[in-house]
This record gives sequence, C-alpha cells and structure tokens, in this order.
Amino acid sequence: KKHLDYLVLLIAAALAIVLVLVFASNKQLVSLVVISFSVFYFLWGIIHHTFEKSLHPEVVLEYLLYSVLGAFLIIGLV
Repeated sequence: KKHLDYLVLLIAAALAIVLVLVFASNKQLVSLVVISFSVFYFLWGIIHHTFEKSLHPEVVLEYLLYSVLGAFLIIGLV
C-alpha cells in the first residue's frame, strides 16, 4: 500500500514536469500546472499520513509550507 502511495506521487510529479516542459512558452499555463501539483502534493501528504495514522498539525503545516514555497520558487524560476 505504501509503495502505491509513492507511485501515485511519482506519476503526478512526472506528469507535472512534462506539462511544464510542454507549456514552457506560456507562463500562465505553467503557473496553473505548478499550483495544481502543489495542491495535489499537499492533499496527497494529508491523505498519506491519515492512512499511516501519523497525521498531526505539524505534518499539515509542513506539507502546506513546502507546497507553497515550492510553488513560489518554481513559478519564480520560469
């Protein structure tokens, strides 16, 4: 089960990378892809830790901060 969780995350990340490369000339679409993946990553983390019975407020905050920071960094770079 745990491996399936990470496989889903890996596939979503790979898809996001491909979409960013395909739409590299359109900053709005790239931003949409990055923000969509960021939201997905946040929700994936919450769901993953819920199933693992390790969801705590600190974990939610960590996923939220990494999601927002990652999105800002990537959007700022492209």
